[in-house]
Amino acid sequence: MEAVNEKKLPRPGRVRVMVSFAVGVSEYAIKRDPARIITYGLGSCLAIALYSKNNRIGSMAHVMLPVAFDRVDPLKPGKYADTAVSAMLRGMKEKGIRSQDLVAKLAGGAEMFPGSITRRIGARNALSARKTLRFYGIKILSEDIGGDYGRSVEFFLDSGDLQVRTLKGAVIKI
Repeated sequence: MEAVNEKKLPRPGRVRVMVSFAVGVSEYAIKRDPARIITYGLGSCLAIALYSKNNRIGSMAHVMLPVAFDRVDPLKPGKYADTAVSAMLRGMKEKGIRSQDLVAKLAGGAEMFPGSITRRIGARNALSARKTLRFYGIKILSEDIGGDYGRSVEFFLDSGDLQVRTLKGAVIKI
């Protein structure tokens, strides 16, 4: 019997599996790479994404309203822009991330029904997020804000990229 020339197969490398986590309205999540955080159906709502490049840890909230005032809902700290940023920062601090190591990206804040009684809620959400982030010294790297169309967002924690899909069919990376 003739000997078969066996080729050694390369050893399988470490396989990276990206896990997806969905964030609903008034929720937020904090995750570490390899992962992505997704939120769907942003109209006047706003996605606030915080990212630590050195640690490849990110957080994203799906914010519904600009300011909590005295209506803080302990079960839904992501409902308001101001309380969402505060809750996200507390969670990041628990993971050893300092606010000065974070950058932010924003998407959403559309005016879905111009002239309606919502009184520019999308613009007010964005303004509240910007003010709160500025208060904590967090730089906003990019935004996709406004317009009259909805969006869905994917936040990739390996790179910090925020991929925005609009209901008009556009896909942009911010």
